[in-house]
Amino acid sequence: MIRPDLPVVPLVDLPGGPDPVVLCATARLALDLRRAHGDLQVARGATTWRALQSSTAALWLDALVSRALLRGEIPPEAAAGSFLGHVQERTLWELAIARDAGAAADLFDREGMALAALEAASLQRTWRVEVPEVLHTGEYQAWLRWREDVESACREGNWRGMDEILVWRIACVERGLGGLPARIGLAGFVAPDPVVSRLLLVLEARGVELFRVDFGCGSEPAACGVECAEAEAECRAAAAWARRRLDAAGDRRLRLRIAVADLAARRRQLESALTKALHGDAVGAAWVAQERDFEFVGGEPLAAHVLVDVALSLLHILASPRRIAQANFGALLCAPGWSADVDEADARARIEAGLRELLPPEASLARLRAAIGRLALRAPAPQLLAQLDALLETTRNASRRLAPSAWGKVFIELLEALGWPGQRPLLAVEAAVVNELRALILGLSSLDAILGRIDRGEALRQLRRQCRDRAFRARRRRAPRVEVCSLDDALAGAVDGLWVIGLNEGAWPPAPRPNPILPAELQRHAGIPAARADRLAEVACKMQALWCASAPEVLFSWPSKEGERALRPSPLLNGIAVTHHEATPSLVALAGEIEYIDDSRAPELGPDEAIRGGTGLLAAQAACPAWAFYRYRLGAAVLPAPTFGLDALARGSLLHAALEAFWTGRGLTELLAMDAAGRAAEIARVVTLALDDHDRTAIDPLPPRLRLLEATRLAELLAGWLEVEAARPPFRVLAREERHCLNIEGLPVTVVIDRVDELGDGRLAIIDYKSGRRDRSSSWSAERIVEPQLPIYAALAFPDRAVAAVALARVTREEPAFLGVADADGLLPNVKALDQQRRRYGEHDFPDWAALRAVWAERIREVAREVKDGVAAVVFEQEGDLQYCEVKPLLRLAERRQQCEAEGE
Repeated sequence: MIRPDLPVVPLVDLPGGPDPVVLCATARLALDLRRAHGDLQVARGATTWRALQSSTAALWLDALVSRALLRGEIPPEAAAGSFLGHVQERTLWELAIARDAGAAADLFDREGMALAALEAASLQRTWRVEVPEVLHTGEYQAWLRWREDVESACREGNWRGMDEILVWRIACVERGLGGLPARIGLAGFVAPDPVVSRLLLVLEARGVELFRVDFGCGSEPAACGVECAEAEAECRAAAAWARRRLDAAGDRRLRLRIAVADLAARRRQLESALTKALHGDAVGAAWVAQERDFEFVGGEPLAAHVLVDVALSLLHILASPRRIAQANFGALLCAPGWSADVDEADARARIEAGLRELLPPEASLARLRAAIGRLALRAPAPQLLAQLDALLETTRNASRRLAPSAWGKVFIELLEALGWPGQRPLLAVEAAVVNELRALILGLSSLDAILGRIDRGEALRQLRRQCRDRAFRARRRRAPRVEVCSLDDALAGAVDGLWVIGLNEGAWPPAPRPNPILPAELQRHAGIPAARADRLAEVACKMQALWCASAPEVLFSWPSKEGERALRPSPLLNGIAVTHHEATPSLVALAGEIEYIDDSRAPELGPDEAIRGGTGLLAAQAACPAWAFYRYRLGAAVLPAPTFGLDALARGSLLHAALEAFWTGRGLTELLAMDAAGRAAEIARVVTLALDDHDRTAIDPLPPRLRLLEATRLAELLAGWLEVEAARPPFRVLAREERHCLNIEGLPVTVVIDRVDELGDGRLAIIDYKSGRRDRSSSWSAERIVEPQLPIYAALAFPDRAVAAVALARVTREEPAFLGVADADGLLPNVKALDQQRRRYGEHDFPDWAALRAVWAERIREVAREVKDGVAAVVFEQEGDLQYCEVKPLLRLAERRQQCEAEGE
C-alpha cells in the first residue's frame, strides 16, 4: 500500500525531464498525464518544454534495467535466458492443459482455463497464497500438474515469465542499480499491489524521495446523480449533455469524458447516440473517412474490423477446406477487401444468391468452386475464379505441419494471392489495420520455440486469438473532444466534464470475482481485492473520489429498470443530489407534429413496364396489395435458405416430374389394365426418371442413401395416389404441365397447368397437384381470391371448352384426396357439386356453374386492374393470408397494430 502520509504535489508544479519520474497505475493514465502536463505548459505561455516522464512501474523498470545492461552494470549472464510475453506464457499453459487432458482437451475451453491458470499462478506468487493439502480439490491438483509442466518447459528453454522478470528487476534495483531519479511521483494507485509496495520500499531504502501526484482539475468537486428510465435513454442523455456542453463552448477548447460501467455491452448504443447527437448529418459514404468528435479511447479488438474479419475468414478456408459453411462463404462473397471486390461486386452478389439453391448449408471448397464455375457462365467473375483456383491449389499443396513463422509466411502469401485487402484505395484507418494484422501474422514467429511444428488450424487459432485480444486504436489528426472509456480508464487526467454511466448497485462497486482455481477463502484471507467485497468497495470509493476531483462537472447516472426488473443506484452514490432525466417523447405522443402521407397508391403500371409473377402476382395482390407491389414491381424478395438434402420445393418438383412421366399417353383405361407388379414397375421407372433429371441439373448427384430414401418416398406417394385415381369415372389425360400465356386486363400472365383431363362426356377437369395438407380452395368463394391459380385456369385459360370440375390433387401419405368444386356430383372422388356447397358458394353470387366461372373471371380481372392502377395499400382480410409473404418486414405490421391501438385509445 502507498503510505497516506506521503507529500502531495500538484501536476502543475512538476517540471519535465528525467527527474522526477511519475509512476502511474495504468498506461492510459501515464499517457494522459504527459498530455495534461503539456497542456499546462501551453497555458502558461511556454513554447518549448521537457516532457513529463510518466510510465507504469513495469515499463519504467524495463527501461532502467536495459540502460544498466548497456552500461555494463549488470553482467550479461545475470540476464541470460528469454523473457516471455503474455501470449507466450498463456500458450505454455494451454499446452500443459492439453497434454494433461489428452484426447479430452477439445472438450474444454483451453483458452479460458489457461487464463485462469496463469492468473492463479501470478496471484499465488504475488500474494503468497499457500494452499494446505486438505484443501486440494481436483481442480487444484490438476493446476499443480499444469504448473509443474510449465515450470519444466521454462527450465528447459531457459525462459522467464513476466512476474519473475519483474521481481528480478526490483532485485536489481535493491542490489544498487544506478541511474535512479532523486524523486519519484505516484499517481492513480488505489488498489493494493504487493509488487508495487515492494518496489516502493526498495526505492525508499535507496534514498529516493516519494510523493503523490495530484492530477485533479483543481476545483471543488460538484457531483450529482441522474436517474434514467432505461439503458438506452441513459446513453441518449449522456450524448445530449455532450452536445450541449460543446455548443456552449463554441470555439473554446473543451474536453469531455464519458465512462461506462459495462462498455462492451453499451458500446453500440452509446456510439449510435453520440453519432446522432454530435454528427446528425453524418449520412453517406463521404463521412466514413471523417474524424468524429468522439473516440473510444480503449480502441476495439482488431478482429472487429472488416478487413481483418475478411482475412481471417479466407484463412479459415485454408484451415478447413472440406467443411465450409455456405452462410460464411456467402458473406465473404458479398464482403469487400479481397479479389475484384469493385469490378466483380455485382457478379459476386448474383453468384452468392445462386449458391443458395445449388448447395447445402455446408460444402467443400472443391464443390463451391464447381458451383461458382457454373454460375459464372451467367455472372462472369474471372478474377474470382482464378483466385479460388489458387486457394484450392494452396489447400492441396500446403504442408501438414510447419513452424508458426512458416505458417505466417504462407498466410501472407495466400492473402496477397487472393487480392487482400481489395481493389479500392485504403483509408488511413484501414491501412493501419492492414499493417497491424500483417505484423501479428509475422509475429507468430515468437511462438516457434514454444509450439514447434503445428498444423494450419492451430496456427490460425493462435492468430485469431491475438486479433481478438489486440486492442486497435487508430491515429487521429486532432484530439477528440469527447472521450469514451471504461471505468478503469476513467482514472486519467483532468477534463472539463465527466459523465459516468451505469452505476447500479450490481455494477458499482463491482462484485467479487475470486480466481476459480485457488480457494476463495484463502484469497480473501490474503487480502486480494478481487476476492473481497470490502476491499472492492474501498477501492471504488477511492476511484470515485478521483473521478470527482477530475472535472468541475461530474454526473453519475443509472437506469431505473432493465426490462421489467427494477434497478437501484449504487450505495456509493448515497447523499448526492439526484435529477430525473425525462425520456424523449415517442412518435405517437408527438402525433400532432407528424405529417401523414397517403402511400396506398403507387404509380400506375407504365406501357413499357414489364412485370412478371404469373398467378403469384395476382395472389399477392388479392391478399395484400402492398405485398404484390414490393415483391413483383420493386423486386424485393427473400433469398432462399440452403438446406441439407432436398428442400420442400425440390421434393414437390420431383413429385410433379414423376406424375408427369406416369401420365404420358395414359388415362384410366391404361391404369386399370396394369396389374400390381406392372404398376409398381412403372412407378419405379418414372421415379427413376425424375431423380435422374434432378441429378443432371444439380452440382452433385444425390448421395446413394438419400436417393434411395427419396425414391421410396415418391413410390409410396404415387402408389397411394393412383389408388385414388383408379376410383374415378372414365377419363384420359389431355395435357400435362401445359403453358398458357394469358392477357388479363392488359396484364400479361403466364400460367403452367399441372394437368387437364378429358372426362367421359368430353368436358374438362383441371387439376393442380399439392403435396401439403392445407385446403387452399377455401378462398375461391371470397371477394378477393388469395389462391387464384385454379380459378384462373377454369375461367380464363379455356374460353372455348366446357370445364366441368376444378380440383386440387392432395398427394400425401395421409388422406390423399381431390379438393375442389364441380358442375355435378361423381365427376371426381370427394369433389361435391356446386349445389352441394352452398354454405361456401352462396346462391346469390353463384346461382349456377356458368355464373361461378363468370364471377371468378370478373374478380380476377378486378385484381388485375388494381395492379395496373398502382393500388399498393397494406390491407388484408386476415393476417394468416400473409403466412408465406416474402416481404413481410416491409409491410410494417407491428407499426400498423400500434397505430390502430393508438387511434382506438
